[in-house]
Amino acid sequence: MNKTKVHLGIIQETLLIPLWAKACELQAADPIIVDPKSSEILAAIDYEFDKFTTAKSSQIGCCLRGTILDNWVRTYLNQHPQGSVIEIGAGLNTRFERVNNGKVCWFDIDLPDVMVLRRQFFEETERRS
Repeated sequence: MNKTKVHLGIIQETLLIPLWAKACELQAADPIIVDPKSSEILAAIDYEFDKFTTAKSSQIGCCLRGTILDNWVRTYLNQHPQGSVIEIGAGLNTRFERVNNGKVCWFDIDLPDVMVLRRQFFEETERRS
């Protein structure tokens, strides 16, 4: 299997940290966040993720932040089922896949090099009526 090479700027490359964190969390007995898509993406990327393994507190922080934001978005969508969500600095986040209610109008926005990478793992969707 050919893995995807990452061609990102130094700042944009930080998007790989939460991806790695959520993928690692799947190995926990009682995971903070369950995000199997992150593990799929991680396995498909040619990158030296081992350099993050000493950052356990960052890993936990990323997962807690992801869970908190997921819960905020779910609360919003419970109150506004056909609402819109704009995720700025989306990176390789899979929040849409975790909270999609089938009615939300969702926009993932990031820098051009990130969006090129993102398109390799996510299909654009259209709003359902």
